[in-house]
Amino acid sequence: MEARISSSTMDSTNKIKTSVTLFILYGVCLFPAYYGDLYALLGMFAFSTLLSFTTWGFMPKRFIVDGEKLTIDTPFRKYYIRIEEIISAREVDQSDLGVGIRSFGSSWLFGYLGYFSFTIIGHVKIFARRSNNCILITTAGRGNFIIAPDDPEFINYLNRAILWR
Repeated sequence: MEARISSSTMDSTNKIKTSVTLFILYGVCLFPAYYGDLYALLGMFAFSTLLSFTTWGFMPKRFIVDGEKLTIDTPFRKYYIRIEEIISAREVDQSDLGVGIRSFGSSWLFGYLGYFSFTIIGHVKIFARRSNNCILITTAGRGNFIIAPDDPEFINYLNRAILWR
């Protein structure tokens, strides 16, 4: 089976959320400067930069599906889900998830990343830079994943790979 690659970019909603978050995050850094505390300013600026860079580094750049695995490619590392582990893959929207809470991760800075718990589907690990084209992947032993590729046809290639196994 030929590999299918879909990029992962932020949609308009997540661009606005990220801009607001970064504005607040770095805006708070200016308060120590007003009071003349240079060390606090540098510390807060360094913390904000480290937080932003780390979050960006684990956000997906692209998703790749081939006959053997689904690859979630991030700037810092690659995550692999073997096709034989995948039980199902289906499109989801907010109404399919229910009410959610973030256990660990980020949900405003560069998209959605980390561990979340929802009332309908339970625990899930999310790799999404956009709010649409969300795909819920259920695996045999590794739990649920949600990815959000740019290509709305990506789910068809993923399901085709699951059927070919």
